[in-house]
Amino acid sequence: MKSICAVVIGMAWLTQSVGALAGDADQGVRRGTPKGVSESFFACTDRAGGDIVGLGNCSTAEKKVQDARLNKAYSALMSKLDSQGKDHLRAAERAWIEFNARSVDTELDVRSSEKTANIDASINEIYRYAERANTLEGLLSVVGD
Repeated sequence: MKSICAVVIGMAWLTQSVGALAGDADQGVRRGTPKGVSESFFACTDRAGGDIVGLGNCSTAEKKVQDARLNKAYSALMSKLDSQGKDHLRAAERAWIEFNARSVDTELDVRSSEKTANIDASINEIYRYAERANTLEGLLSVVGD
């Protein structure tokens, strides 16, 4: 009787786990996504499915969206800061740009044997852009109008 109960519990757990995994797979690139990544990016990646060229096109388009967001927040913040603040922000952005470039290079080095290395690195870069834009937008909200 105990073994039947254990089997039933095990099957219930397995069924629940498989359902959860299927839900995770449906989330795809949404998992762990920072605020600000566009719905059009998710729609694009859903349409692309596993097509690497399609995913690359989605990534290229979203990187432009996030870059525009980042530049808009940076410019707005620069317009609100005094000379010292501008110098600090400019230095921080240059350091962030260097960090981002080295992060991409490192990720490509580590993932070099993977078929999707460029796509994975590109999506992670998009997330870094979105996170940086979020940071600058947050700072802009502190400075106010």
